[in-house]
Amino acid sequence: MNTPLPMGLMAILQYVLSAVPLRKTQRNFLTVLFSVFLAVPGRLNVLNLSRYAACSESTIRRWLHRSDPGAIPWGAVHRATVSTAIESGLISPLCVLAIDASFHRKSGQHTAHLGSFWNGCAARTERGIEQSCCALIDVQHRQAFTVDVRQTRTGSEAPSRLEQAADQLDDVLLDLRTVPRLDLAAVVADGNYAKESMVETVTGHGLPFISRFPRNANLKYLYTGEHPRRRGRPKKFDGRVDFSDLQRFDLVSETSTERVWTQVVWSVQWAREVRAVVIQQVGKKGQVTGYAVLFSTAVTMPAHEVMALYRSRFEIELIFRDAKQFLGSQDVQLRSQPGIEAHWNVVLLTMNLCRLEALRAAEGGQNLVFSLEDMKRRAYNALLAQVILSKLDLSARFEELEHLPSSPLNFGLKAA
Repeated sequence: MNTPLPMGLMAILQYVLSAVPLRKTQRNFLTVLFSVFLAVPGRLNVLNLSRYAACSESTIRRWLHRSDPGAIPWGAVHRATVSTAIESGLISPLCVLAIDASFHRKSGQHTAHLGSFWNGCAARTERGIEQSCCALIDVQHRQAFTVDVRQTRTGSEAPSRLEQAADQLDDVLLDLRTVPRLDLAAVVADGNYAKESMVETVTGHGLPFISRFPRNANLKYLYTGEHPRRRGRPKKFDGRVDFSDLQRFDLVSETSTERVWTQVVWSVQWAREVRAVVIQQVGKKGQVTGYAVLFSTAVTMPAHEVMALYRSRFEIELIFRDAKQFLGSQDVQLRSQPGIEAHWNVVLLTMNLCRLEALRAAEGGQNLVFSLEDMKRRAYNALLAQVILSKLDLSARFEELEHLPSSPLNFGLKAA
């Protein structure tokens, strides 16, 4: 039986925190911080937050910089939001885990792990910091919840970027085993993560890995004919795959703009069988104008399922967009790695809570119209109304604003 969620962001926050073993001081700090975080206009840095929150700038900095056992267990809080969404029936238990990285501009000579990273918006390498994020995506309605975020480390002693991503995935997959009722279908990532270390990490947990091959991928057809009676090892391969000639692939579907082909092939790089799915873009005259090659390590997975799960990965890009545009993901003015990661966790936890509230109001993801900009504007209206009413000694009448026909708390919201 589904558990109903309470109404309002702060009520949902308290409900989520009740499932996490926190100290009283940790719970109080999170309550104070999130009571104003969504409502703060302008840059969402520590100095600006201290102007609205009931705590000083030094208190916020001290909490965000903590890396001792008394620090906020952000991962446990993120997983509690996912558990809440599943137990309340707002999302389906069937999810995929997506991993991707996002570039953040950052200046200064003392910022931890400052380096050169790929900026997809500018299509070039720039100096800054990189965020590596893991998110659970509901397969049915494509609702995404962040479960882990880390900063990519630089320096001669740091592991490679892909090794760090593989270690992060390993930790996250172990932690997700504690989430009740969660049914993880696969791990999805873009083509930059299609490397042996990632494949071995995911398949080591008994899960399929879905990603994208480069166009020059070294794949071979599997030999399915009769083996001649001769000395030596039986024939295993039957030529290299040429993506310009797909006669030996099975045609799955065809429309006026797209053809989908699939075949089980051998990956020379990883020495394993994979399900390859070739998606051809077709022009007006029937000519092939481009193609993409997806793959799944689960060879029995149907081609349409590989496509659907891979396309759901795009929801993590919307997390990055909303975090930067509306929640100040790039406004971090902390220099240590724990501080930077704590700022990102605050941002992404706020987004998780906002999505929970939006799902509750829409009674599920099927009818959801999720606008983080509108939720931020409404939170500011509510904060301003609370301040004005408190100055007039009318705080007890704040609840009446929710039920007024004029809806003053919705002032400035966009029409859905």
